[in-house]
Amino acid sequence: TRVRSRREIAREVERGKRAILIDLLEILDNLDRAIEAARDAAAPEALMHGVEMVRQQFFGRLEGHGITEIEALHQPFDPHLHEAVSVVPASDDQSADIVVGIIRRGYRIGDEVLRAALVAVTKRS
Repeated sequence: TRVRSRREIAREVERGKRAILIDLLEILDNLDRAIEAARDAAAPEALMHGVEMVRQQFFGRLEGHGITEIEALHQPFDPHLHEAVSVVPASDDQSADIVVGIIRRGYRIGDEVLRAALVAVTKRS
C-alpha cells in the first residue's frame, strides 16, 4: 500500500505540473498571435497592446496559482520583501528607507516570498 500511495502522489504531482504547463502553452500561443498581428499591422502600438494583453493573461494565471506581486514602490524598505541594489539620497522632504524605484518586481506565493523585489531606496547622507 505504501508503494501504491507513493505512485498516486507522484501521479497527482505530475497532473499539477501538466496543468501549469498547459496554462503556459496557452500564453505562448497568444504571444505568437501578438507577434503575427504586429508583423501584419506594422504598427508598434499593435505590438504593445498585444504584449500587454498577454502579460495580463499571464499574471492572471499566476494569480490563479496563488502568486501575487509584492507592492514596493513608495513603501518603507522591508528586507524580507525587498533587496536594495541602489541607494538614492533622500531629499529634504523625503523620508529615508523608502523604495523609490523598482529594478525587478518581486512576488509571493501565499504568504511566502517567492522572489524579493530588487529596489532603489532613499538614504540620508
